[in-house]
Amino acid sequence: MSRSLFFVLAVVVLASCQKEVDDIIGSGGGGGGGNNPASDYQPVSANSEWDYLSTTMGSSHTVALGTDTMINNLRYYKFDKTTSAGTERGYISKVNGVYRTYGDFDPAGQVVELIYLKDEAIGSNWTNTISVSGFSNYHKYTVSKRDIQHTVVGKTYNSVIELTYDFSVDDPLGGPIVSVGGGKYYYAKGVGLIEAYFGFSFFGVSSTDTTRLLNYTIR
Repeated sequence: MSRSLFFVLAVVVLASCQKEVDDIIGSGGGGGGGNNPASDYQPVSANSEWDYLSTTMGSSHTVALGTDTMINNLRYYKFDKTTSAGTERGYISKVNGVYRTYGDFDPAGQVVELIYLKDEAIGSNWTNTISVSGFSNYHKYTVSKRDIQHTVVGKTYNSVIELTYDFSVDDPLGGPIVSVGGGKYYYAKGVGLIEAYFGFSFFGVSSTDTTRLLNYTIR
């Protein structure tokens, strides 16, 4: 697996080229996300914006399009994320406190759907499994704190949920599953992701990243 593959999995931002994924699901969709933007951990109202800075990937700007589409019988909302490499389309679903992402998983060449957050009690956990070329990687999330305050770039956010993340893979030599990394994610109610940090080390390749929210506007 390449370093970029590990990183994409770690930050759980499954961005995809608009044409590739929209061709699969169809370009149609309903009207804008009418949810109360303060009621959960991911506002979807049209033209809401977030600016992030990653220590490895640089700056990015995300905009909620305010449109939705049905994928696997779930309502997904569309977002465009712009980096120095260009603009990519991403999809986020939020149903009964379960948050999912859907997108093209490059370079494996497959489309995947992952649960990245659950609005559940402390200690709740779940694991996403992705198989690539006959080997699987495992992404376990645990709700470690709830309803806390968390400060990012000098701003204190309320009603924050903290997730602990563990990343493991099949041993390509046939041994037991190998733990290769982990980190933390922080989501503020009415705002979205405010901070994430992650590190991994696998077959002599190591990396760490911290991604922080710099500015946001919820419409």
